[in-house]
Amino acid sequence: MILLEWYIPLSLLAVLVLVLLWRRAYVEAPCFSAYAAYGLCAGLTRFFVRSDQHAYYAVYWITEAGYDLLGMLVMYEVLRAVLKKLIRGWWANIIFVFIVLLGVGLSVARAHDVPSKLTGLLFLIVLGETAVRFVEVLVFAGLVTLVPVVGLRWRQYSFGVATGFGLYATVMLVTSAKFSDFGTTFKFLWGRTSLVAYSVAVLIWIWFFSVPQKIEDPKPNVPIPSPGVLRQYLDVLRRMR
Repeated sequence: MILLEWYIPLSLLAVLVLVLLWRRAYVEAPCFSAYAAYGLCAGLTRFFVRSDQHAYYAVYWITEAGYDLLGMLVMYEVLRAVLKKLIRGWWANIIFVFIVLLGVGLSVARAHDVPSKLTGLLFLIVLGETAVRFVEVLVFAGLVTLVPVVGLRWRQYSFGVATGFGLYATVMLVTSAKFSDFGTTFKFLWGRTSLVAYSVAVLIWIWFFSVPQKIEDPKPNVPIPSPGVLRQYLDVLRRMR
C-alpha cells in the first residue's frame, strides 16, 4: 500500500518536472512549472516526516496552504493564456475575478451545508482548497465550451493543465461530498481515490508536455481588403443614402 501512497505519485511528479525542464515549459507556463516543482518538494517533505505524527500534521497543512495559493495562480495563468487570444485589454482579469468569486461563493455555500469539524486557520485552509477546486472545475468547463465555439486546439499546454486539474478537482469534490455523507467508513476509499485521481492528472500533464504544443490563432484569417475595394464599398454606401 505504501507503493501507491508515496512512490508512484512522487515518481510521476519527478518525471513531470524533468519533462517540464526538457521542454523549457517554465517559459510558457512558469506558474505551473513552479506548482509541479513545489508538489515534488512538498511530497518529499511529507514522506520524510511521515513517521512523526505531529511533524507530519504541521507539514501537511502548511503545504496544503501552498497548494491552494499556487493552484489559484496556475488557473489565472491558464485563463489568461487562452483569453488573451480572444479578448483584448483587462477583460481577462475581470473574468478571472468573477470565477474566483463564484468559486469562493460555492465553497462557502458547501461549508454551510456540510459543516466542518475544523476551526480557525485549518478551516480557512480547507475552505480555500475547496474554492480552488471549484475554480479549477469552472475553468476547465469554460475551456471545454470554447474549443468547439472558437475552434481552439486541445493540443496546447493550457488545455493540458486545465484538463488535469479539472479531472482531479471534479473527483475530489464528488468524493469529498460522499465522505461527508458516509463519514469515516468512506475514508479508506476516499484516500485511495484521491491518490489515483492525482496520479492520473500528473499522467495527463506528462502527456501534454511531452510533445510541442500546437499554437493556433483562433481568429479566422480574413484577408484585408485593398484600398480599391474599400473605395468601392464607400461608393456603394454613398449611393444608398
